Amino acid sequence: MKKSLSYGFKAIRLVWEANGIYSLVMIFGKIYESTLYPFIQVFLLAQILDLIPNIKTLESSSFIWIILTYLIASFIKLALRSYLDMREAYFQTELEGFIDLRISKKLTELDPATFEDPEFQNLLSQLEGVKGTLQMHVIRSIALIDAVFKFITATIVVSTSFPLFAPIIIITTIPFYLAVDKARIVTWPYFVEKRSIVTRVTQYIKTLLSSDSTSKESIIYKTGSTLLGKIRDEQKKYYKEFNDVVNPWPFRIFLGRMVQFLAFIYTQYFNFARIMEGSLSVGQFALLFQQSQNLVFSAEEILSQYSSMSARNKYLDKFFEFLERKREILNPVSPIKLPLTTIPQVIEFKSVSFKYPRSERYILKDFNLTIKSGERIALVGENGAGKTTIIKLLLRFYDVTEGEILINGINIKELDLSEWHKYIGALFQDFIKYQFKFKDNIYLGDLSKTENEKLLRDAISKSGADKYLDTLPNGIEQIVGKMFEGGIDLSGGQWQKLALARAFFRDAPILILDEPTSAIDAKAEYEIFQNIQKLENDKTVIIISHRFSTVRHADRILVLDDGKIIEQGTHEELISQKGLYEELFEIQAKGYK
Repeated sequence: MKKSLSYGFKAIRLVWEANGIYSLVMIFGKIYESTLYPFIQVFLLAQILDLIPNIKTLESSSFIWIILTYLIASFIKLALRSYLDMREAYFQTELEGFIDLRISKKLTELDPATFEDPEFQNLLSQLEGVKGTLQMHVIRSIALIDAVFKFITATIVVSTSFPLFAPIIIITTIPFYLAVDKARIVTWPYFVEKRSIVTRVTQYIKTLLSSDSTSKESIIYKTGSTLLGKIRDEQKKYYKEFNDVVNPWPFRIFLGRMVQFLAFIYTQYFNFARIMEGSLSVGQFALLFQQSQNLVFSAEEILSQYSSMSARNKYLDKFFEFLERKREILNPVSPIKLPLTTIPQVIEFKSVSFKYPRSERYILKDFNLTIKSGERIALVGENGAGKTTIIKLLLRFYDVTEGEILINGINIKELDLSEWHKYIGALFQDFIKYQFKFKDNIYLGDLSKTENEKLLRDAISKSGADKYLDTLPNGIEQIVGKMFEGGIDLSGGQWQKLALARAFFRDAPILILDEPTSAIDAKAEYEIFQNIQKLENDKTVIIISHRFSTVRHADRILVLDDGKIIEQGTHEELISQKGLYEELFEIQAKGYK
């Protein structure tokens, strides 16, 4: 119970944060329309019924207060209903947007180590469904407040004449509550967890049928009917299981309601007996009858809403667990600040060993490497050799398992992480294709430099993106990608050049390039690396690539195998050693002969 009420309070607080004062209007409107206004109506009706026997001797003034009260109450109801009719959908949309914003804001606070955690990805995949659950929890919480208000009002009115009515109604509502609660527990997984399988299959196949990159194959191979069959199979299995679970419960819930109904009839027997004895007026009878009904309905509603909220608790756990999730990598309490300089730092991996979380396999073991200031380093090796892991550790996406990484002699764990990242520009293999303006794609490399027109032009030129910029109708103002109206899609190589321009625009002392030319033709690749070679010695460049034409001009090439440096030197030195580098180079060179 404590958790359900706590989550209800949190849900109401979310509504307050999203809708402000209007959330109170929404709650009051619900209570007024379903509880206060009907009570005022039946109360005034009771007064009229009691006045009717003496109507011939009454003055018109006896009815004035009744008429005025009714008109005022009706005016308030009409005003609230008119306002909420037009605003409820807006409030709902605003709440959805607020929840989306909270989720997105939390994502900006987390780190790559968190995103690479499979358990977190599983949690993240459920948030869309949890969002709907949270919205429904808000509705249920407001309905619970209304039901409690209605129950208290009805109890006060009824107890003045029949003190035992409320306890009788509450006790006889319990069988109904138990049946509904159990039914919700056994059926609820079919609304979320079990349904997610069908949803994922459906979404995946819809993507296959509609995506630019996959729909062509579907048309050529005529796979549409087969793929639709997979959706039907999953739906058939899901609906059969769901139906089997639902079948027994309607009758059990009916029996619970019958117990409640018989108790209501029993209480109204005493109500009717009083009017027959003459100890209860017709108006009082009407008021007590209506409030006895409210007692039944509100008792049922309280338990039903509470049951529904309890069933949702384990799914709301996921939402609040997400909001309370902490970064895997934390800043030190008193970080050391690196001096502001354009000179690249000396980087040292000192006896570093590393294995990924929940893995016993070491990717790096007793790894040592020193990168001098301004040095151009290339990392080569087969997949799984540890190249990308070295970059992740240098960026402190993960902390080392053993050993230490030193930046100008300072342990990287003692540096402010956001400050350290300012010294690094990077192009990752899985770079982002921002579906915004051409220039915005580059500005996102460093938003503090958006007024630097020269730096923008230099970045475009160095990346080779200037070679196709003139073909865009609106130049640097052109929206790229097809997501938004007026956008023009780019080829894979053009996107990569644009991402490379973003890295150049950052103009950081350390430049990391992970497969920077994998989608670029040989001529463009040559021009780009000519530009990299022209960079002053105030830039440290670290390149990861499988293409030897990309790495051959590096100051030092490191050949990795099973997390160890097995060879290092210039291209010429490594070729002369007749080792793994020479073997891989010859294999690749044969493809060009």
